[in-house]
Amino acid sequence: MSPVKVRVRMYTVGFGDCFLIVIDGTPVRTILVDAGFHGNGKGAFSGNELAAQVLTDLETIVGRKRVDVLVATHRHQDHVYAFNSKTWDDLEVGEVWLPWVEDRDDPKAVGLWKKKQSFALALDQARPSFNLSPAQDEEVRWHLWNAGVGPDMPGFAGWSNEGALDRLHDGLPKRNRLEPRFLPVKDELPYTFTTDVLPGVTVHVLGPPRDPDQIEELDPVVDGESYRALALRGMEQGGGAAEAIPSPFPETWVVPADEKEPKPLQADDEQRMQDLARTGDGLRAAQALDDMINSTSLVLVLEIGSLRLLLPGDAEWSTWKRILDNDAARLLVRGCRFFKVGHHGSHNGTPKTLVEQVLGSNVHAMVSTQEGPGNYRNGIPLKELLDALLLKGASIARSDQMNALPHAYTAEPGGKWIDLEIVEP
Repeated sequence: MSPVKVRVRMYTVGFGDCFLIVIDGTPVRTILVDAGFHGNGKGAFSGNELAAQVLTDLETIVGRKRVDVLVATHRHQDHVYAFNSKTWDDLEVGEVWLPWVEDRDDPKAVGLWKKKQSFALALDQARPSFNLSPAQDEEVRWHLWNAGVGPDMPGFAGWSNEGALDRLHDGLPKRNRLEPRFLPVKDELPYTFTTDVLPGVTVHVLGPPRDPDQIEELDPVVDGESYRALALRGMEQGGGAAEAIPSPFPETWVVPADEKEPKPLQADDEQRMQDLARTGDGLRAAQALDDMINSTSLVLVLEIGSLRLLLPGDAEWSTWKRILDNDAARLLVRGCRFFKVGHHGSHNGTPKTLVEQVLGSNVHAMVSTQEGPGNYRNGIPLKELLDALLLKGASIARSDQMNALPHAYTAEPGGKWIDLEIVEP
């Protein structure tokens, strides 16, 4: 029996995600994970161009415009916005996978988004009272728009996060399975299943939790899991005192390091956001709302023969803590040969324990990201995180540094994607 061979293609969409996974064999199996982009000129594609490129690549690689599975990890625009394009109407789709929170027939999911949407609208209306600088106000508007509130992105009239989700729910005319799979189906960790459209692949779902109360934004700095926290505590190269990283919440909500249990309201995300808004800290309130949507990300481990691929979307510390506290989930992650670095290399997307104690030493990592100024992107991808992965023995490809790829990767000459080919030992 020939060894398993998997190709992972990372499209250079800027600060967003779009990955095509091709599994060799008879038949060839294909998985598309996300199709997001930013309209800031940093990526290689517009939304229509990205859709057209993926369809062209599928026709070249597998002989037809088909993906067996289309995955949208969560509803942020940098992961789903290109799904607004009508170009996807030409794509054959076996199945669509979405996090369970997108099930419009699930009362818990509907209630969760109603609360978030209500808060976002109230926050948008309160913006004039926050006394923000023009740059800060623009960032608040960006976070709210990313959460699905506010005007369309300039130059993309008629496109929206909700429009992208509508297409994923029921707007792809050439789909075989009419209803999306909302994952995980059961409240168990890991939730494991197989599907006829991916023969030879076992799917392990590690997030998000099905309990809405567990979908929260915990602070990795407080728990000592952030590489940024280490650097800012004076452990970065060059020495000297470093400025403390601002907490996204007022001091009254931060759990002291010597406390084992959080304060009673620490887990009440809605209360924390409302407190931030009442204190006039609209920027951090908007950031907190954005982070909680990250916590709804699908976290998948794809098992193909002896190869495992880890795809965590933008999952943050609340999801990772649950995974790392579970022996079975932790064991699955330990054997992964591929790691899509979460949340573009941010300080709250990849915990220290994952890198230093769980991931193996032969991991191929991909970071879909862009370096640039501004409070939101400044320092992303985080140097301390990338250094820790390299120290562990990982090979890392960054979408914004195509001229500095490790030997395992190849770049498309036009700068549109980076390929990785992994072969089963």
